[in-house]
Amino acid sequence: MTLDELFKSSDTEGSTNPSSPIVLQPDLEAYALSRFDQAVAAGKLIYGPSTAEIIDDNGFKFELRMAPAAQKKPIISHDAPERKNGKKGNPFLPPNPEEIVSTVGDHHYLLLNKFSFYRPSLLITTKQYISQEEALTADDLTALWVVMQNFSGRYLGIYNCGYHSGSSQGHKHMQIWPYPDEEKLGFRIFPSHATSESLIADSIPKIPYKHFVLRLPANATADTLIQNHDRLLQATRHAQQQAGSGSAHNVIISKEWICLIPRRRSGFETGSGVNSGGVTGCAVVTSEAERQAWISGGPAAYLKSVAIALDD
Repeated sequence: MTLDELFKSSDTEGSTNPSSPIVLQPDLEAYALSRFDQAVAAGKLIYGPSTAEIIDDNGFKFELRMAPAAQKKPIISHDAPERKNGKKGNPFLPPNPEEIVSTVGDHHYLLLNKFSFYRPSLLITTKQYISQEEALTADDLTALWVVMQNFSGRYLGIYNCGYHSGSSQGHKHMQIWPYPDEEKLGFRIFPSHATSESLIADSIPKIPYKHFVLRLPANATADTLIQNHDRLLQATRHAQQQAGSGSAHNVIISKEWICLIPRRRSGFETGSGVNSGGVTGCAVVTSEAERQAWISGGPAAYLKSVAIALDD
């Protein structure tokens, strides 16, 4: 039995039926960008210049972006009480009114990301405390998809599930970034090479760690996204059980595909934390020491150490 056959009809753990329909203002994308620019100009967001270098690691192409301003971003330790109860030092409960862009249905906010590497950088947070250790639910995926469909531009929706996925906070939050400019990169980020809407891509050339990708049809709905997430999450859980790792994983979503990557460790303990951007091939570092963590043995080897190697 193939991997795809094994997980074809699986259900996402923790999924719930979406609540009442989500209605957003039609100009939300322009409004969010305007709010982002105003907040940056007023010094309300941490957003500074960055420089990028492209690394070709034996055919594995990778962007490493130096953003010194990101040093100010707090990382909550894996054993901090606030990762479990969301009470002390929770930046999202309640959210800063100056950072609220919109409500998104009954259960989520769209916020400006105070610590931004991209323009704009947005968050979708749960209105009530839910742990970042929990997988995305149907409500979460619906909120993310409705916002992304409202926007006319190309974006990535990402979720760092669990401390060892590279998450910085314990309160459940998704992020929205502009889709990487592949002309400037000189390469396509690897999930875009998946070709099938029905067969899970798990061996994209040059990617040395476990990954699970499905393309999305042009007419994809939130239900389509939820069903595909279901299948990929089950494949991810199976890989983690085989490798004896925990449940942390990264979710990366575009309008064309969805990708899940199981994780073994965060990278914080080995010199540079790795989140969904990093495992997709676009990492942000804040210092030369972090940069060296990536380039000393090469990005491919570093990612194999924090994800699950294909040969595990």
